Amino acid sequence: MIEITFLGSGGGRFITITQFRSTGGFHIRASRNVYVDPGPGALVRSWRYKLDPRRLDAIFVSHRHVDHCNDLEVMVEAMTGGALKKRGVLIASKSVVYGDETHTPAISKYHIEVLESVHTPEPGNKIAIGEEEFLITPSQHSDPTTIGFRMKTAYGDISYIPDTAYFDGLVEWHDGARVLIAAITRPRDMGIPYHLSTDDAVEMLKSMEKKPEVLIMSHIGMKMHFANPYKEAKYIETVTGVKTYVAKEGFKVMVDKREIAVRTLRPARFV
Repeated sequence: MIEITFLGSGGGRFITITQFRSTGGFHIRASRNVYVDPGPGALVRSWRYKLDPRRLDAIFVSHRHVDHCNDLEVMVEAMTGGALKKRGVLIASKSVVYGDETHTPAISKYHIEVLESVHTPEPGNKIAIGEEEFLITPSQHSDPTTIGFRMKTAYGDISYIPDTAYFDGLVEWHDGARVLIAAITRPRDMGIPYHLSTDDAVEMLKSMEKKPEVLIMSHIGMKMHFANPYKEAKYIETVTGVKTYVAKEGFKVMVDKREIAVRTLRPARFV
């Protein structure tokens, strides 16, 4: 079984600074433990839901914006036993590792040197993590180095679409994935550049030859938050026929060969 646990479902500057929705990203437990987009709160909420960050094997960071990478260094320290053991894999956009014209790197040389390996891949590259394979997928975002992934597993593919505009070719990268996690930031009729809206999600799903069994909406922005993302999810589900969930803190997805089940965890402790 593969388990995906969300430690946050919010995104964008205003949700991040208000924490109306937590912004910790999500954790994948497969043959290895992988953390995806450790935004603000990733460390604290990992402990809250008994996901020991010292047991991580890899971290994936889609791009350099703070709501995706704020807790990266401290999660690397956890993964490397306090930076005392050289272990763990980082897969990240070039902007995360090297910075860009407007951002410094999100990780120091000190933290890079305690990792076993660091990858800054291009779309189409493949990286094996344990028994799973990550196919790197493209995005069109204000950070032009942004990347997503399609994780190939024994239980079907799990795709992650981070911040991106809707573009020709997006469908073919993720068509046929069994679980699709997408950053759907804006509600109907309120789209903005470089981000997906409810309307984009509908168009994407309608264009797929083999639709996912489950769509999980994440990276909820302030406009989506107040428009009621659950109504937006119901609209997507009604129009496309794809079961659609809204991620939230503690939301857990369990994937096996027969079914995809979900539940919401209660915090094990508050820290």
